[in-house]
Parts: sequence; C-alpha cells; structure tokens
Amino acid sequence: MFDPCHPVVREDIDAILQEALPWERLAGRHVYLTGGSGMLGGYLALVVAALQRQLAEPPRLSLLARDSARLTARLGRALDPDLCEVIGGTLEAPPSSRFGPPDVVIHAASPASPRNYATDPVGVIRANAIGTLNLLDRFARERSVSFLMLGSAVYGSTENEGAVHEDSFGAVPTLDPRNCYIESKRMAETLLASWRAQHGLEFGIGRIFHTFGPGLNLDDGRIFSDVLRAARDGQPIVLTSDGSALRAFCYLADTVSGLFHILLKGDGASAYNVGNAGNEMSVRRFAELASQLRVPALPLRFGEADPKAYLAAKTSRGLPDTRRLEALGWCPRRGVAEALARTDLSLRP
Repeated sequence: MFDPCHPVVREDIDAILQEALPWERLAGRHVYLTGGSGMLGGYLALVVAALQRQLAEPPRLSLLARDSARLTARLGRALDPDLCEVIGGTLEAPPSSRFGPPDVVIHAASPASPRNYATDPVGVIRANAIGTLNLLDRFARERSVSFLMLGSAVYGSTENEGAVHEDSFGAVPTLDPRNCYIESKRMAETLLASWRAQHGLEFGIGRIFHTFGPGLNLDDGRIFSDVLRAARDGQPIVLTSDGSALRAFCYLADTVSGLFHILLKGDGASAYNVGNAGNEMSVRRFAELASQLRVPALPLRFGEADPKAYLAAKTSRGLPDTRRLEALGWCPRRGVAEALARTDLSLRP
C-alpha cells in the first residue's frame, strides 16, 4: 500500500516545492486532476496538497476517480477535506466539483501499461482521446482554463538513432493494436492544439519517458515494475529480452518537477519531453543495479514474455531530447541507483 506520508515521499514533495517556480500562479486557483490514483497523478496531487499549506490563498483540489474509495484510501491521509474533494466518476461524463468550474485541468488518467495495449486497446483510446475531448467540452468551452496533459512518447518509428526531439515523428502502423496508445495520444495532442485555435486554450503536454518511483504499480508489466517487485520479494529478476535495449530512466520526483515547470513556465502551446537522458543505460544494466538492492545480489535470469498478455516495445532506444524543458529551468537530480534505492525504501512499511 502506498503511504503518502512516507519519509521518502515527504522528502520528494518538499524538494519539488523548493524548485524556483512561480507557485503563486496557483494561489486561489481550482485544480481539477484526473488519474490521482496513479503514480504520477498521485504525486501531482500531493504537491498541490502541500502547496495549500504554504500559500496564503491556497489552491483547491478536485480529484476525479473511477473508484473514489480507492483514491481516498491511497491519498486521504495527506488531503485537507476543506480544500480537497475526491469525486467519483469517469471521463465519459466528467462530474462537476463543489468548488465550481476549474481554472486548471491536469489530465493524468491514462492506461499506460503495455498490458492494457494487449487486453483493452479500446479502453486506452477512450481514456486518451475521448477522455481529453470530454474534459475540454465540460470545462473549457465557455471559460479560460490551463490544461496540462500527461502522455508518453508519440514518435513512432524514426530513423533518428540519437535523442528524439519533440518535433521528430515517424510512421505508425494503424492496424497494430499496440499503437492504440500512440495514436490516441497523438489525437489528444491535436485536440488541444485545435481547441486553442478555435476557442482559445493555454495548454502544455508532458511526454514522459520511463519514469518510476514511490507509488509505482508493481504489477503493470514494465521493466522497472518487474525488477522492483522481484527486489521487494527477494526473488530472481527475470528479463523477457536480452536486455540490450537502451532506456533513459527518470525518477518520479524529477518527472513531476518537470511537469510543474511545463504548467507554470511553459509557453501555453507546446509539448515537452520529460526524461533523464543522463540516466540512459541498457535494460540489463538497470536490472543489475536493481539486483544489488539486496545482499547478496539477486540472480538475473532470462525468460519469454506472453505476447497475449503483454505487447513488448519495438524500439531499441528511447532517449529524449529535453533541451526545450531545460530552457524552462528544469534539471533532473537523481541517478538510477539512488532512484532505485529510494523507490525500494518507499515500498517498506
């Protein structure tokens, strides 16, 4: 069970709030956030909740959740009931809040696990594309709002072997079910740009690369989930590939800091890569570092993934070009070994 008051989590939230950002832009504002039950959405909510104790005019926070009881159990200890409302509902018809219309919408709800691509691709599309449209229709048609959308890489297969810039795009086979995520996020991004052109909208998009940290779902099938679950349980770490693929791993607090840089300092009409290029390493090296969380080190083994339950990534490298975000003053701070250690510590009682 995720503990929002765990010392590691508290340190992370405090560190984010120490960033030189114009936090006063959220003073007295109403923030409407989807996906608060997830790892990223949960940290975003905790930052706003902590900010309520710092600003003379605290922001109000509405958290939309399909399972409101689950979200309350996960985050409730850290939420002020006078300033935070957990709302049960879905993106099919986003409900209103007792705080009135929002000033800021943060759309963090998305089935980002590759397992969802195999088992519920239509659900992925509903949350990403149709959910975004429903939020815009509900909250941005008649008033000005700031909209922050979280996503992942939408680049497809590019010929670029180096770092991928925000304007780099490749082909995406439309009949491959795995591309339900990429295509629906591309549509959601175009929706934001179109809404800006037609109605006026200040928006920012965070394209997030390989993020892990406290609150991680250990059963979602991604490499960082698998190795941290094995470390927690003291079991051998099993790779379902040769481990040669390169990934740039980013600690959760660094990613969330980047998202607030986009929200508070972005130009209001752009997408930003959020990832730590300095942490690029092979999947095998990442697993080896995770194995060293226990003494003696956990054994590393190789197996095969079930293609019916998990659609593996086809890219051999995932390196973000983050110069656009760095120009806003963002700088990631945690290396992989430290990020693994902090996440592992957060999993303990």
